Amino acid sequence: MSAPPAELPPSPQRFRASPSPSHRPPAQRFGASRAPLVALLIFSLLGAGAAREWAAAKRGEAIHVGETSSATPLSRMDSFALALLLGGLRGPLVMILWTSSESQKQEKDLEDFDTKVEWIRLLQPEFDTVHIFQIWNKAYNISVLNATLPNKYLTILDALDYAAKVDRERPDDINILYAIGGVYFDKLDQSTEKDYYRQRVRAETLPHPNLQKLSPDDPAWRRLELDPVLDDKGYILPQYLKPTSTLLVDPTDPTLRYDGSELQCLAPYQPFPDGIPPVALGYNYELRAAMLQAVGHQRHAQLSDLVLDSRPPLTLEFWSEEELERGRRLEIQALGKPVPTERLDLEEPAAATPLDMSIDPSHRAMLEHAQTIYALSARLAADSIAAFERHVIQYKRNVDTARSHMETLRAHLDLAAGDRDYLAAMLADPSARAPLVASAREEYRRALIAEQLIILHYYIGDEMAKTLLPAGYDRSNIDKLNPDLYPGIIEDIKRRMNVPGQYVESSDDIKESLDYIGRETTRLAMLGH
Repeated sequence: MSAPPAELPPSPQRFRASPSPSHRPPAQRFGASRAPLVALLIFSLLGAGAAREWAAAKRGEAIHVGETSSATPLSRMDSFALALLLGGLRGPLVMILWTSSESQKQEKDLEDFDTKVEWIRLLQPEFDTVHIFQIWNKAYNISVLNATLPNKYLTILDALDYAAKVDRERPDDINILYAIGGVYFDKLDQSTEKDYYRQRVRAETLPHPNLQKLSPDDPAWRRLELDPVLDDKGYILPQYLKPTSTLLVDPTDPTLRYDGSELQCLAPYQPFPDGIPPVALGYNYELRAAMLQAVGHQRHAQLSDLVLDSRPPLTLEFWSEEELERGRRLEIQALGKPVPTERLDLEEPAAATPLDMSIDPSHRAMLEHAQTIYALSARLAADSIAAFERHVIQYKRNVDTARSHMETLRAHLDLAAGDRDYLAAMLADPSARAPLVASAREEYRRALIAEQLIILHYYIGDEMAKTLLPAGYDRSNIDKLNPDLYPGIIEDIKRRMNVPGQYVESSDDIKESLDYIGRETTRLAMLGH
């Protein structure tokens, strides 16, 4: 219990409504007590005036572009200068800008939307959630308001430019890096318009003439394309691999090093003769964010540690599959066959190509290139498996989900490696084919077993498993069954799928695996299995 307050001494003035003049403090004492406050107010007014003058001068600085110059627009002032200029009006102005910009978005009126978003960025520079929203807002909500693919693409580039500005102001920020990775992967690589976006990103990361007619400092400037990041041999330009002052190393794993360079995580996969795909750029920024979480001990504002750490291996898996599809199309084209539009129709057209087929000399380089693409696909699959294995060490509760991805990756790794060696055998001198034929045969055999096991483990339902699998086996221990029995069970599944009106669980997934199995079976027959 606290002690009672000390008793006040008797004071007759305490009870008087107004003290008599004889009891008022001397005038000089009253003035002396106010003197510091008056001085502080005067100093504050002078300081505010000086700051306002400095901010105004900052705004009026000329930016020379060739022979012309223009005043610095308010939206190009740095956050500190803008805050000084606005003073206490910053909060109300932000509220007005948010309301106005969202209203314009709903009304599809984008006349000065970008300017308002830029002001919001400058007025709220310290809030990562603001930037996460605006990056997503531009890349998704605003881009779809455009009627044409080129304009949609340019709006997505605006979102990336917004993110780049924040990244320069707040380098090595897990939230911003992950948001950039999300735009590249989720929007530019996985949206319905992905074919157009993938082609443009690959082409624009290669050396190309500059279409920009204005300087970025010009108020009328707008990005028309990505800046090239590769040299004429497909290697990343030095400025994108230059380490910054940030160096983070995991003490338990010295190979896990974050050096702050822009495209650090793509260096191992050089060169990129066809340009860098958006899925690879997404992987780069996602992995940088995951490294900042692992060794920099940062935390994402909205995602769990598990989700963020799982994204790089998952994106590597998508990248591997994308390269496998690209190799297929190039191989079919090189063999003079029509290239199907749908991805699932790519497995059959070139599967039965004999090893001793006469190859048009003009197409030989295309087959050699397809071979290198298959090699990259296999390497990416192996790296994705290794990344998932590291992930489940830290996040054991995600082991079942990760295992399903790893089993699919092992099947694709062996399929891509088999395609790589099959093409190498086709291109090799007949006297040098034997070891390539042997390795391709073994890789296709492993891929075939893995793909059959995926169907039996993940795609058939429990009721179907009871009627198809031998006594004592179910989906949980099917990997213990002799693989020689897999083909017969797969044929039973195919027969059920061909029965009119027969419902087969996960039939679309089963069909995709059957397409891979068909290619592997055909190739093994061509190899004399």
